[in-house]
Amino acid sequence: MKKKELSFEEAVAQLEELSGKLRSGELSLEESTLVYDKCVMLYDACRKMLDAARQKIEIYRPETERTEDLEV
Repeated sequence: MKKKELSFEEAVAQLEELSGKLRSGELSLEESTLVYDKCVMLYDACRKMLDAARQKIEIYRPETERTEDLEV
């Protein structure tokens, strides 16, 4: 069975929830490393979605307004 892809908003919500658990200090070391790994995967997924959205937007912007050289 194929996993459902998370929306950007769902991924951010999960990332916020999991990072809160990490900050709470209530997780064991093993649990913390698993949650941290999940946070990294969610962060990467969010970054890819943002990059894809940025590329779509850049296609429609006039050449003089493009931000390809700007850091986000």
